[in-house]
Amino acid sequence: MPIAFDSLSHGQIVFGFYNIETDALLLNEQFFFCTDFCAALRAVKTAPARANLPGHVFARQEDIGDLMGAIHGVRHTGYLGELYTLWPFPTDPAGFRQKLYGAQNRKQALEVLARHARPAEITLEHLEDGGAKIGPYHFSQDQFTELLGYVKRGGMPTWEGFEDGRRPDYVSVMLDDYGL
Repeated sequence: MPIAFDSLSHGQIVFGFYNIETDALLLNEQFFFCTDFCAALRAVKTAPARANLPGHVFARQEDIGDLMGAIHGVRHTGYLGELYTLWPFPTDPAGFRQKLYGAQNRKQALEVLARHARPAEITLEHLEDGGAKIGPYHFSQDQFTELLGYVKRGGMPTWEGFEDGRRPDYVSVMLDDYGL
């Protein structure tokens, strides 16, 4: 579940996973895959450094859709509505865990995403002061560390099996690079 985080440039922003069956993340109007995010983070681990992160950007809010409406199965509009038609929210609350295999659903998620948003290269910068910029969003070192902690946990339901320390390998490798 995406949640609010503070940024230096835009105040509160929304960041996070938005469907447990994918490894996709959103940062306000920008969408990208966690596998790509972790790879870009590894490329910029020694600050200062810059990498391009493949993603998508939405021109209008209605193209994104209504996350809560899609989760509750009552409003399937835009990208999120179409995604939740493919992978509905689990009826059993115990099933609400970020899936370790989410990256395997990337092809289908990308096909849906391409119908609603335009592809974009999102610049990821690790700054000399330990902070970061992701596209137009600027984060202090502490704020950046909070974003990484969110990915480490697997978001707001956490990774499936997180209690046993399980998370996807691409996340674990990135975290090792950052000493987390």
